[in-house]
Amino acid sequence: MSRERIEELSTRLVREAPAIDPAVTDELIQSLRANGAPLALSIARVVELVADHLIDAGIALPALAMACSTLVDARLTEREREAARNEIETLLPVPETGVRFVVPDVPVGALKKRTN
Repeated sequence: MSRERIEELSTRLVREAPAIDPAVTDELIQSLRANGAPLALSIARVVELVADHLIDAGIALPALAMACSTLVDARLTEREREAARNEIETLLPVPETGVRFVVPDVPVGALKKRTN
């Protein structure tokens, strides 16, 4: 699949939003995975999540289209592609850290002021 096709498919997703055509997302995901670059793989993951309605398309699609343009632009360096990858990965859900709000065992009313 050509780099131009990746850009064409990502642009089509933006133009047709809010409708998401599964055939377009499937072809785009396959093309990105075939590309194999770290940026392409990050874009593919976000496209999957948009297709599954786990990431808001209105927020993700413009960023995805820009990242696809960055991916296919031969004039850009790995530095620009890495910056685009970092930006795209901010759209990925953050795994739960296990941090929870903890209720204290001792109520505030049971505390006494210390006297010296």
